[in-house]
Amino acid sequence: METEEEQVENIKKWWKENGRSVIAGIVIGVGGLFSYRYWVDMKETEAERASSHFTQMMESLEASDNASVSRQAEILIADYSTTEYAILARFALVRSFVESEEYILAQQQLEQIIGTAAQDPLGFLARKRLAAIQLQTASLEQALATLAVDFPDAFRASVEELRGDIYARQGKIIEAADAYRKAQSGTPGPANANFLQQKLDDLGATG
Repeated sequence: METEEEQVENIKKWWKENGRSVIAGIVIGVGGLFSYRYWVDMKETEAERASSHFTQMMESLEASDNASVSRQAEILIADYSTTEYAILARFALVRSFVESEEYILAQQQLEQIIGTAAQDPLGFLARKRLAAIQLQTASLEQALATLAVDFPDAFRASVEELRGDIYARQGKIIEAADAYRKAQSGTPGPANANFLQQKLDDLGATG
């Protein structure tokens, strides 16, 4: 068994060989803790700032202050590109551009959303709105191509109704009536069942 003196000498030797590593480990550990806390604080601050810009953007949108909408949206897109705030900013720009009949700019924003969130609900929503703008601008074949993907069931009624509108504009009565009937059977159902039935009636279909 080691004497007390031998134990002390062994501790001194071990400390001489390993002390720096121990201190470094403590420093790194504490540093990591502070770094993590800093990262959390930074993310919270970032979220608060993004939320503030988003609130200002929505208030400007409701006030039809398109210049302010663009300003706030550009900040969200540039500084918070990895968050959903950036996608929502693009949707705000779309509404602003549509109101001012700048349809090409609106389409560009929707295409950006589709490119980054194609399989997310917001991506599918962007695709549907893009097709609606293409219908409005009489780009009918493009609109049908935009809708030619597998939408989630939640979009079925609205997408089929939109598809029916496109076919109706093309004068394809049978295809339009078929799309409208599919919209009627969607779950959830169409936003305005009576209006959808009126569209069918206008085609000469009994639904």
